[in-house]
Amino acid sequence: MGGKWREFAYQVRGKSHVLDGKPGQDRFRYVSRDGVKVLCLADGAGSATFSEHGAQAVVDAGCDFAIAHFGSGRASRQSLDASSLHEYLLARLADTAARLGCELRDLASTFLCVVVTDSFFVAVQIGDGVIGAQRRGELEMVSLPDNGEFANLTTFVTSRNAASSAQVVGGDIEGYTGFILMSDGTADSLYNYEHRALARACRALFRIVSDAPTRAVSNPAYKKELKRIMDVQIREGTDDDCSIGILARST
Repeated sequence: MGGKWREFAYQVRGKSHVLDGKPGQDRFRYVSRDGVKVLCLADGAGSATFSEHGAQAVVDAGCDFAIAHFGSGRASRQSLDASSLHEYLLARLADTAARLGCELRDLASTFLCVVVTDSFFVAVQIGDGVIGAQRRGELEMVSLPDNGEFANLTTFVTSRNAASSAQVVGGDIEGYTGFILMSDGTADSLYNYEHRALARACRALFRIVSDAPTRAVSNPAYKKELKRIMDVQIREGTDDDCSIGILARST
């Protein structure tokens, strides 16, 4: 299956954080190298003092781990071990905690990641938020929010049970034309919790990214359009920070 993969990632500070003067706590990172494309997203815990630093640390570490593990065809999709990845994330958080002079719990965040190669994909999720996909024109779920019994509780990378509760999903890339990662703030608008399904609006988001022109432009029109949707529509559906990451293949 041909077509070039394109990416879009964005975060916007929630209304509640604007009112109380707090920084946005969501972070993302995208890397394309050695035949691997990896997109990571993290939602910093509102209760953790330096969660935005923790979120940045795990998205940086997640991309580094994926490129080192899968780059240049070094490993198959079945080879990813959640415990090894989690140990790598914790090591990076420990470095960050030492630099800031804080505890690991002060850096708490969720972690979402999608890795795409020419032959397979792998998705990893720790905590809430959503990872979905478009396959043969249909929307489907890849991983679901981890909220336990209560909607306002979740698992963080720093939680004791993070590795054992991590969702790791992989498969053949054939038929897939898009992947979408979203924090729980964005999921309030783009995910149906009752039916455990992506909102139909995700089709339009995939289409905007996949139809983007290939020429290099510093601030392309499609990204302006997607940022406007996030700033105006998605952000109004919640008080929380909103972040999103999209990988879409041109048709």
